[in-house]
Amino acid sequence: MNLNKKIFITFFISVTGLLCTTLYLIDTQAEQHEIKRIIADLDSAQGQFQRDLDVEQKHIRTLTHVITADQKFRSFLAQIKDNFYPFVEEIGKDTEADFVFMLDDEPAVRAVYSINAPDRPPLENNFSSFGIKNSLDSGLMSSKIVSLDEGLYSSYVIPLKENLNDDYAVGLIVVCNPINDSWIAKLLAQNNTLHAVVFNRNRVVAKNTPPETAAAILSHQSNIRESGMYSWNGERYIAKQVLFDPQNPQAGYILSANLDQALRTFKQLQQQVLLIGGGILLLGALLFMLISQRITRPLRLIAKGTLEIKHGNYRHRIAYRNADEVGQLAAAFNAMAGDLQDKELIRSTFNKYVDPAIVSELLSQPDKLRLGGERKAQTVLFSDIAGFTEFSEKLPAEALINILNAYLSAMTVEISRQQGILDKFIGDAIMAFWSPQLCNGNHANYACQSALAMQKKLQQLRPLWVANGAPEINIRIGIATGEMIVGNIGSEQARSYTCIGDKVNYSSRLEGLNKHYGTQIMIDRQTASEITGFVVRELDTVRVKGRETGESIFELIGAADEADDLMLEKINRYQQALALYRKADFANAAQLFATLSTDAPSIALLKRCIHLQQNTPESWDGIHSMLDK
Repeated sequence: MNLNKKIFITFFISVTGLLCTTLYLIDTQAEQHEIKRIIADLDSAQGQFQRDLDVEQKHIRTLTHVITADQKFRSFLAQIKDNFYPFVEEIGKDTEADFVFMLDDEPAVRAVYSINAPDRPPLENNFSSFGIKNSLDSGLMSSKIVSLDEGLYSSYVIPLKENLNDDYAVGLIVVCNPINDSWIAKLLAQNNTLHAVVFNRNRVVAKNTPPETAAAILSHQSNIRESGMYSWNGERYIAKQVLFDPQNPQAGYILSANLDQALRTFKQLQQQVLLIGGGILLLGALLFMLISQRITRPLRLIAKGTLEIKHGNYRHRIAYRNADEVGQLAAAFNAMAGDLQDKELIRSTFNKYVDPAIVSELLSQPDKLRLGGERKAQTVLFSDIAGFTEFSEKLPAEALINILNAYLSAMTVEISRQQGILDKFIGDAIMAFWSPQLCNGNHANYACQSALAMQKKLQQLRPLWVANGAPEINIRIGIATGEMIVGNIGSEQARSYTCIGDKVNYSSRLEGLNKHYGTQIMIDRQTASEITGFVVRELDTVRVKGRETGESIFELIGAADEADDLMLEKINRYQQALALYRKADFANAAQLFATLSTDAPSIALLKRCIHLQQNTPESWDGIHSMLDK
C-alpha cells in the first residue's frame, strides 16, 4: 500500500471516527436525557394526580360538611324523618357526584341519589368494602378507592352527628364516583402527553388512550414492575405503576410515555449531522487527493530510487530539483547513490580476490579490519591436483591456464554452495575453511559435503577435458577440524584475512598423505568424530613429519545413504586387518589385506606388513612414521 493511500485511509478513518463518535454521543446522551426527563414527568404526573385527587376529596368533604352542618338539616335529622332524598340530592348536585347514599347507624340505606335517576347504583350490597363501620364508631371522615367486581370507585364517607362534638355518628353520607375515562381525563387534564391506564383485577377500567394501547400497557405489567420499560409495536416506552392501596396489588394505575417518539427530534438531528458530515468527508477527500498527490509524488520518486539502489542499480538518480526539504533529500540521495556506485565498483573488484563472505563480515564488523586474530574452532580444507607438475610441463601455457581456471572456478562454486570460505589459491592448490560465524550449522559436515561435491563435479568435467586433449585430472583433499587463529594477518601495506595454526598445517599434511594410501579424501580424528551421515574408514595411525606423536587418519568414502553392503563388508574386513596389524600380527593381517586386492589402502598396508615380517621392529606401537610431507 503506497503512502498516498495510507494518508487517505488515516484521514478517512479519523473523520469517520469523529463523525461516528458525534452521532454516538448524540444518540446516547439524548436517550439518557429523555429517559431522565420522562421519568421526571411520570413522577410529576403521579404527584399531580395525587394532588388533584386530594383536592377533589377536600372539595367534596367541604361541600358535604357545609350541608350536613346546616341547622335545618340537623333539625330534620333530629326528627328522624324518612324522606332524606332532598338533602342527598342537594349533596349530589353540589359535589357533582355520580352516587350519594345516606345510611343510618344500622347501617341501612335511607336515601340514594344517582346522577342518572333511572340508574340504580350497584353499590348497595357492597358497603362493607367502604369501611363504614369505622366511620360510625369514630365519627371521622374517610376517603378511599374501592375495588369491586363492578369496577373501581372513588368514595368519601362523611359522618352524621347530632352534636358536632360527638365522637360517634348516627348515620353516614357516602359520596361515590366511578373511576372511568371521564374521571381520569379530568384528573390528567394538565398532562395529556402521557398514557394513563387504571386497572382493577387485570381489567382496564379507565384510560386516556385507545383500547388496544391500553390493553398493551396492561399486558406488560411484569416488565413495568421489573425495569420500568416495555416495548410495543417496535417502540420503547417508559412506564410507572402505582397502587391505590399497597395492600391491594389488583387495583392501581399505570403512567407511560413513548421514548422513541420523544427521541425523534434527536434522530432528525442525527440525520442532519450525518448528511452534513458525509458531505464534509466527501469534499475533504477530494481536496485531500489533490493535495496528497503533490506531497507524495516526490516521495514516490525517492521510494523508487531506493528500490533501484536495493536491486543494485547505483546509476539511478532522482530528477527532483525543488528547493524544499524533499528537494534537499533528493540531492542527498543522489550524492549517496554516487558514493555507493564507487564503493560497489571497489567491492565487486575486491570480491574477485577475497571471498564475498569475508568481505561481508568485514564490512559488517569493521573492527576486524585491524591486524590481529582470535582463536576459533573451525574446519579447514586443502586440495591439490595429483601430478600437476608433470602434465603442466607438457601443455602450452595458454591451454594450461584455461584448464586451471575452469577447474578452480568449478571447485570454488562447490565450496561456496556448502557455505565455505575460499581462503586462497596456491598454484593448483585450494585452501578453504568453514567458520561457525560464517556458516549455519556443523562446519565439519559442510566441509565433508563440499569435498564429496568437488570429487563428483570433477567426475563430470574430466571426460570433457580429456575429449579436448587435456590430461586426466585427479585431486586429493585433506580436512582437519580444531582450534586455529583467524583474522587479519600481514603488514600495514598488505594483509590477508586467513587462518593459521597446527590444524591448518595438519590439513595440508593429510592432503599429501592421500598419495601414500591411494585415497582421495582424508580427514583427521576430530573431523571424523563431529560429522554425521557419512561413511568413514579409519586408515592408520601415523606420525607425520614435524610431529612427535601419532594420530589416527580416516578416509571419507561417501554419504551414508549411498553405501551398499559390499562397501560396508570391505570396510569391516579392513578394520579387522588393521586391528591385527596394530597387534603386530603381520602375517594374518597380510592375509586379510590380500583379500582386498582392488583396494588401494589395503595394498599399501599389505606391502607394509610384508616388509615388517622381514624386518620385525624391536618395539611396536602401531604408529607409522612418515619420512616426507
